[in-house]
Amino acid sequence: MVNARRRFLATGAYDPLSAAVAQAVAGERPCVVLDIGCGEGHYTRAVAATTAVAATTVLGVDIAKAAVAAAARAHPGGWYAVASAADLPLQEAAIDVAVNVFGPIAAAELARVVRPGGAVVTAHPGAAHLEGLRSLVYPQARPHEVKPPLRAASEWFTQTSSMLITFDVAATDVADLRDLFAMTPYRWHAPPDIDVRIAAAVAPRFETVAQVQVTTYRRLR
Repeated sequence: MVNARRRFLATGAYDPLSAAVAQAVAGERPCVVLDIGCGEGHYTRAVAATTAVAATTVLGVDIAKAAVAAAARAHPGGWYAVASAADLPLQEAAIDVAVNVFGPIAAAELARVVRPGGAVVTAHPGAAHLEGLRSLVYPQARPHEVKPPLRAASEWFTQTSSMLITFDVAATDVADLRDLFAMTPYRWHAPPDIDVRIAAAVAPRFETVAQVQVTTYRRLR
């Protein structure tokens, strides 16, 4: 999965999402940013490369050792650690902005490490996210139920903004579509003939839509 994510994201297919997340973080003018569930560091690097956060300390954590190793190799200027979202290796109130892109949310632990007045920038699927890919797995692909990540944490966080990012995603060869499929949770539900379905879907071109809600929360004082 780590290699699939690295290859597919390197094509630039998800650059609109990377830019939206980086812009939301930059608007906070942070000194310390933490990417939780950073994977191979694609979004971490996008945040670090934004001019407004060029002098910022950028940290990334993920539970997968291979992902953290790949992130550290690709971004020598960052700081990376193997850690769970529910047990972060940080002191209390150490973070100005936490980032979470399609990752696990542990609200109490976020509240512990994000300083009062700090922010959490999340990216989570919209109703139509990758609907074309879902149709390769399920006979009747239903829209996502959109669930804001910190909807049940009002004692710690309040939502300050949200924007829906929608863009087209295309694949013209089997390898790219396999990588897109492998980096999603749908791989756990793949039917036995998924390789046949993928091969048929790219003849001549596979298209779907990416729809992602980028939501920012404020840590209450």
